[in-house]
Amino acid sequence: MKPALPAIALLIAATAHPVHADVETCMVDTWIADMGDIADMMALQMQGSAMPVSGEVSMQIAADGSFTLLADDMIINVQVPSVPAMDVKVVGYSAGQMDASGNAFLATVDDYSLVGSADVLGQTMDIPFSSDTGLGGGGIGWFECAGDTLRFEALTGGAANANRMPRLWRRR
Repeated sequence: MKPALPAIALLIAATAHPVHADVETCMVDTWIADMGDIADMMALQMQGSAMPVSGEVSMQIAADGSFTLLADDMIINVQVPSVPAMDVKVVGYSAGQMDASGNAFLATVDDYSLVGSADVLGQTMDIPFSSDTGLGGGGIGWFECAGDTLRFEALTGGAANANRMPRLWRRR
């Protein structure tokens, strides 16, 4: 499969008809992200290693393409060079519109409020996330929905970008 071709076709379709977005019926539900994928995303963003500790990330997708991603007291243990291991807590949400058909998706974010924090050497440190670089910031790429599993592969410049969307989701 050439994932760039469906993504390009979807981008053209979305630009030509931006008023109404839809998703495939299989996607309509509440999904729980694989916390290992979330930890991998955090490791890439912080240039270290990471392991999930607790919490969850859920995403509710409606038939009209609206979606809300919610980080519910998600805690990831992160180790970066020259700093003691830290538990990074992320709370908040991301909301927007998704157009998904023919295994291609385009997700745009209208509202983004994910906030991270960690205790480092006795001091609370805020960790900035933005819809441009962080979890649930939207994206374009391909997806696969089969039964109770939803998979995404977000792309940036035609190459896979693991920081845009958790790859594996399970139906709640």
